[in-house]
Amino acid sequence: MTQTQPDWQAESPDGWLMITIDRLPAWMVAAWGATWVATPAITRLATAGLICDRVLVRSTEPVDTLTELATGQLPLEPASDSRGLGPISAAVGRGWRVTVVTDLPDQVRGISGGETGHRLVAVTPPEAATATVPEDGSGCGRVFAAAESELADADLLWCHLGRLGLAWDAPQACREAFFDEDDPPPGDSAVIPDFDVTAETDPDRVAAVRQIFAGELAHLDDWLGRLVAAAAARWPRFGLLLMGVRGMPLGLHGRVGVTGPEPPPYAELTHVPAILVDPAGRQTAQRFGQLVLPADLGVTVHDLIAGESTGRPPTQAESVASGQSLAAVLAGDVEAWRSVGRDRVISQSRGGQAVAVAEWTLVRDAEGKDLLFRKPDDFFELSDVADRSQEVAAALASCLDSASSRAAQAGKSQLRSG
Repeated sequence: MTQTQPDWQAESPDGWLMITIDRLPAWMVAAWGATWVATPAITRLATAGLICDRVLVRSTEPVDTLTELATGQLPLEPASDSRGLGPISAAVGRGWRVTVVTDLPDQVRGISGGETGHRLVAVTPPEAATATVPEDGSGCGRVFAAAESELADADLLWCHLGRLGLAWDAPQACREAFFDEDDPPPGDSAVIPDFDVTAETDPDRVAAVRQIFAGELAHLDDWLGRLVAAAAARWPRFGLLLMGVRGMPLGLHGRVGVTGPEPPPYAELTHVPAILVDPAGRQTAQRFGQLVLPADLGVTVHDLIAGESTGRPPTQAESVASGQSLAAVLAGDVEAWRSVGRDRVISQSRGGQAVAVAEWTLVRDAEGKDLLFRKPDDFFELSDVADRSQEVAAALASCLDSASSRAAQAGKSQLRSG
């Protein structure tokens, strides 16, 4: 009898490219609605892959999110018998050479879930005070150029970029492209602006920050396109995952910058872009609107690299403590995902907590005040409707209370076991 490949794995890839970008919010990417921001390379990836519309991170600490993606596990949950399958373990299992290139090595150390078969290449960022550096001298350029140079000796190349949260040193022409003649000049400082946004704040000041950030994204996008083109020349058939790690406060909720007090986990911080390009070319230019976690993407990439799957829905313990593969979605069976998919995502930041469900998000700030937002209508979470939808607000608040109680109990258990 002739054996055929399972429907979730039509073609085995020759290589895999993973790109994670810290401080990349979904709402500033063209494929998520910011059509005024020039990111043609990301748009091309969106037409070649599955756009995961609603990927939410559960923590604004990047190490937590990167660990989820790398291991397929949810490290913030109580320990349980989970699958713990991630991209690096799959690549090592296939005998692939794995290289991680990053300008923030402290964020990626130890994320491999115990696997040691990978090489870490740390790129030292330049000490940039202004945005007058040459194109290949920017922090972003250095990371992507280093990643491209490592392609020849890697089968899984993971490029993790933290530059958006370190300095804005893209060439001056990139930021000027987003300013009109009658706008105030953008300046040439590479220091990320940091200030509170109040009723007295000049709106033009906030708009200028976003325009400068758009220039950074345009510069990043250009280098991203070069890396993807190099990967296409390196591997006849390869898979790709592009994902943000956390957003950037750009004035939607009272803060601009990354050094001041962190806001509650609004979507500005927790909603990140993710595009999954299947090496078999399935679900190209399609959008998937269900709630997805980084761990789900980690398990999916594992399955696509390893060429194997459990072939069964996750157990209840696994669904709580590990990612759920999107293999069924790639095969066109969205209903199979919905039968085991996530009905909620709970996120936390140093400024509060949030719980998101299909049609609502409740955000609790550091003082314990709850704000309710209707989804997807209130994309930017600007209109609090808690007073008008009190039953929904109460139900979601109870969900947050229960999660906090479980976390506290888990912490006590770990202390006793320690």
